[in-house]
Amino acid sequence: MNKKSIITILLALVAMAGQAKKTIVWEKPSVAYSAFSYFEIQKVEMTKEKTAMYVRMAHLPGHGFRISKDSYLQTNGKQYGIIGSDSIPLGGDYIILDDTGRKDFVLYFKPLPLNTKEFDFLEGLAKGDYKVFGIHDKDYTMPPASVPTEYMADDDGEGLAELKFDATPATIHFKSLNYRKGMNTEIQVQYVDLKNPAKPMDVYTNLNDDGEASLSLPICLPQIVWIVIVNIPWSSMWCVYLSPGKEVTVLVDMLHDDSRANSKIVGAKGYHAKFGKEWFQSALEEETENGPLKPTIKKEDIHDVQTLIRYCDEERENYDKWVKNSNYCKAIKDYLIQFAYSPLFMFEGEQDSLSRTKEFTDYVLQNYTGNLYKKNIVFNNEFPRASKYYAMADARGFNADLARYCYYLPQVLDSKQLAKPLIEDKNLSDLYDKYVAEYQATVSANKQGLADNIHYLDMTDVVPEEILQTILDKYKGKTILIDIWATWCGPCKLGHEKMKPVKEELRDKDIVYVYLTSTTSKYDEWKDYITDISGEHYFLTEEQLDAIFQQLKGTGYPTYAIYTPDGEQTFTLSGFNLEIIREALEKASNNKNIESN
Repeated sequence: MNKKSIITILLALVAMAGQAKKTIVWEKPSVAYSAFSYFEIQKVEMTKEKTAMYVRMAHLPGHGFRISKDSYLQTNGKQYGIIGSDSIPLGGDYIILDDTGRKDFVLYFKPLPLNTKEFDFLEGLAKGDYKVFGIHDKDYTMPPASVPTEYMADDDGEGLAELKFDATPATIHFKSLNYRKGMNTEIQVQYVDLKNPAKPMDVYTNLNDDGEASLSLPICLPQIVWIVIVNIPWSSMWCVYLSPGKEVTVLVDMLHDDSRANSKIVGAKGYHAKFGKEWFQSALEEETENGPLKPTIKKEDIHDVQTLIRYCDEERENYDKWVKNSNYCKAIKDYLIQFAYSPLFMFEGEQDSLSRTKEFTDYVLQNYTGNLYKKNIVFNNEFPRASKYYAMADARGFNADLARYCYYLPQVLDSKQLAKPLIEDKNLSDLYDKYVAEYQATVSANKQGLADNIHYLDMTDVVPEEILQTILDKYKGKTILIDIWATWCGPCKLGHEKMKPVKEELRDKDIVYVYLTSTTSKYDEWKDYITDISGEHYFLTEEQLDAIFQQLKGTGYPTYAIYTPDGEQTFTLSGFNLEIIREALEKASNNKNIESN
């Protein structure tokens, strides 16, 4: 063998050795889709021997988690199983006791190909399993899917539907691109339900294995409906304009552009499909130099009602001119002119006092009759104030009926004793009577008690500031464990299951277990769930439970507090930790103090 051949072989061996030792590192990799905000991937290291994924679990102190022994990575249709871990056991519960609520650990997998561009991490395909899709180096861009032409949302040339009552449901369909099995993507839809117009209704749906879902909404009136897809680190928010009996299909690209918010929804077709895209565009442009001209009158020069009215007239004229000269579709133009301009809520100080005068109220009723029923007023909690203009005036017509309905019904549902207002529209009048009757029947049933261990306290009996002490007074002389929870809280339900053997172990102690939840939970779900939980149960209003949270200094769900038989609070904890709670209960039942956690 000649000298040249020997050198060539040696160089090849050196190259192979270098390749064998090569490590691919992604620092702070990007994620195309994940619904788990607290599962943070800090770094990925790929070698020929293994792939290491550095993870930070960012939870509240006391929360537990588990990483399955069946976890795997997947890319290009192949799976790479987990082979080990550092700092946590695989397949076992790990409780975060650190005050920071963080736990850093490493997961090791069979080696991914070193030329891998993106991959997924999955514990499994079940809804509650940890799953992160499209993990990739931040310098790499996920390729976008091609949007079919029918989802390009051309202008349909239609204006807005007439504002009138119609009980026919509206429908939203969801279809997706780049959907991967196991994503179980949850979509939140928010709309105004006339059952309680002061509180926007949230409904949720999950995309099925084909990446599709449909929702039928009892909206009763034309309105903007908001869509939210929670995606870490961003959320995609969109809106559609719906009318009773109409349908729209929203297209989602699950792996599209993870570098910014509102990127997952890429198209729509059907009723006013172009509305959502142009709505956001108009909102952005309105705040720029290309937006409406400002009035020549300065706010600081407004000292009387006449000047205030001139200011509003000029601002409205500039606004309408800007909308009419824009390139927006007809539905957007109609909506912006009829509903989006609101002079009622922009004033502070002296101007706010002038806007509350009868002269200005009359001006509003004569000139802005259409801007009361709109979605963004509800979001800003301004609807009651807006509808009060109609409710307090002797106005007639559908807008006036609707305003009075939306002003009075929420107050009645909040236990206020009010006479029925003037509602001439028969549909709205009958609906008002129906919901008031349902509420009164529910209150009556709750006060009678659903079972011996279930209780109800409503706002007419106890003010929020006194609710905690009222409950504690019922159990004087006993050790009390307060458990604040919700039906939608997974850690809360896990805590209930984990506490069952502890309750059995301490059955000889005189301990009463008091479970508090509120109207953030669905009543029917709560009623069915608690039949398997021994203890005292209270279904409170949000205001009552918020007051208890403040008194206990709770930071989230679940929150626990313990009181001795002498009535002394000895313990609080946000988050669940079985051993700490058991120890605190034993000490409290013996009237021994334990420091709060």
